[in-house]
Amino acid sequence: MSNSSAIKVASVSKPKRKRRLWLWIVAVIGVVGLILFGGLVVIPVVSPATGAALADDLRAIFGPEFVAQLESASFKVQDTVNRARYQASGGQAQLSWDQSAVTTTLQIKRPTKIAPTPAPKTTQTDPKTTTTLQPLPAATVQPATQADYTVVTASSPANLVWQPYGPLVNGDPVMARSFINPDPDRPYAQAALVRIDLSQIQLHLMPGTVEPVAAKPISGFKRPGTIPIADQSPDALLAAFNGGFKAVHGHYGMMVDGTTLITPTDGLATIALLPDGTVKVGEWGRDLTSQDNPIWYRQNCPLLVDEGQINPHVVDENRKEWGYTVKNLDTTWRSGVGITQDGQYLIYAAGNSLTVQSLAQALQQAGAYYAMQTDINGFYTRFVTYQPVDNAKAAYPLVANKLLKEMSGDPELFLHPYDRDFFYVTLKP
Repeated sequence: MSNSSAIKVASVSKPKRKRRLWLWIVAVIGVVGLILFGGLVVIPVVSPATGAALADDLRAIFGPEFVAQLESASFKVQDTVNRARYQASGGQAQLSWDQSAVTTTLQIKRPTKIAPTPAPKTTQTDPKTTTTLQPLPAATVQPATQADYTVVTASSPANLVWQPYGPLVNGDPVMARSFINPDPDRPYAQAALVRIDLSQIQLHLMPGTVEPVAAKPISGFKRPGTIPIADQSPDALLAAFNGGFKAVHGHYGMMVDGTTLITPTDGLATIALLPDGTVKVGEWGRDLTSQDNPIWYRQNCPLLVDEGQINPHVVDENRKEWGYTVKNLDTTWRSGVGITQDGQYLIYAAGNSLTVQSLAQALQQAGAYYAMQTDINGFYTRFVTYQPVDNAKAAYPLVANKLLKEMSGDPELFLHPYDRDFFYVTLKP
């Protein structure tokens, strides 16, 4: 073979090898991407804890934006599966109460207080937000009268049926639970609701052992991430539930006991405890400011419900506005809190197959005048009540009962260190 022929062969073979190399690289990237995508679809369903850990590991490697896009795609697949499963089951509900925590046998005695009872409100039902094909089990409650207006019988815009929930105080419930189907396009999407009588309780905020990460190091600030031993009392501790997003997903403000972890941002939804014991939900800079001297506050995204109206931006595909996580129109486990116009009741909502818009509708129809989104995803959406443990040798005097069977959690949830912030509820002294 002549030298010129050899040169020609070499010049032709080099581009071919480069093309083959790029094909291999693309193929490997494609396979890895498919494995990651499949993992984010399947693993969270099989093992929420493993799925959450996988997502955090991927964020550390590829960054939150890339993982958010993968999660958005995986949630679309999960929503398709949920719809198909609902149709195949003949309309079977995908959520179910944990029946061990309807009302506990614990009868807490407190000095009775005589207070005026407001007249019940009469409201219209919105058929678009109350359609249910197979509702969660609920007790039948007689219509309220002025004499028996309670956390159970107080009305809500959707005329929901509320059921006594958790420990009884002087024989009466302090909390009630209900459900709603807030999305007419997804009859399988449900939100469980808990209504809490704020006149009877104290609401506490506890930072996690890790999250939200403080904007700068805070010398001497302790983060046990657990309900204090002094509050782990069978005649005081009622419930606990999840807080908000990780710091990286929006750097939303948080302050506890005078220590600011992250500086608040004007225009964001905020829940706060004021010095007189009032719990308030509103917009920072308008409804709440540092001049109110809050004992604690927590921010998370803009308001979902503002003065009784759903925020029109809940339908915007703006990941920055609603946190650097999945898109607000993606369906997944979501949670939120709200407060009634009279400030009497705190409302917690959580469920699967929810968008930001349907979460807002659930809270509004449950009676929230102001409301905000808290944490999302199946592993981080949690609500538990507490009752005395039967085993005298148990590590803790209480056992946690989940609101829903499908929620993540363990019998010692929030009694031992937890890495994310959370709220807990105790009776007033």
